Amino acid sequence: MQLIFITVATLFAPSIQGLAVSSWDASAEAQLTPDSIGDFGAVTFGDHATPPSIHQRCKAFPGDTSWPTENEWGRLNKTVGGVLLHPLPPASVCYRTSPNFNAEACSFLANNASGTTFYLDDPVTILTQWPQGNTCLLSQNPTGNCTRGGYPVYVVNATNVKHVQAAVNFARNKNVRLVIKFVLSQRMGSAGLTTT
Repeated sequence: MQLIFITVATLFAPSIQGLAVSSWDASAEAQLTPDSIGDFGAVTFGDHATPPSIHQRCKAFPGDTSWPTENEWGRLNKTVGGVLLHPLPPASVCYRTSPNFNAEACSFLANNASGTTFYLDDPVTILTQWPQGNTCLLSQNPTGNCTRGGYPVYVVNATNVKHVQAAVNFARNKNVRLVIKFVLSQRMGSAGLTTT
């Protein structure tokens, strides 16, 4: 199970004039600062003068006493300006047992999503089902249940440096598994990089 996922869009899209590159604002306002951290220690930067704390061998998991509280997730969401998502797998719209059931959205996914940028734009997926464990397969007439499996519990849909800094710091400080999805190009697809 991927517990926190950062989606980083770095698009290199061809344009009529050549190569158009979307870049992020790296100014001080777009970065995590002591003022934006405030008293929320879960997003502080590591201190090179202090040895890292010894974390348990395994990462925190939902239900563990070390798993961040709802209040901590809420504070992370506030720190990142509301881009923290708590998504269900995209194909959950096809399962009648899902609170996300939507026949029209299921029809779109089944008939059109692979021919569009849906999987590139969706902050949860990485263009293949194997990392998610095939626990919520796309089908217009699915059998069984859709479960989270390897899909992330939370996603930071990062659009600036501050979002990435806060998510990485939070994952490190709270001992939560972190997976980064980055989009290189609409033609090249996306890739996931797991960090522990």
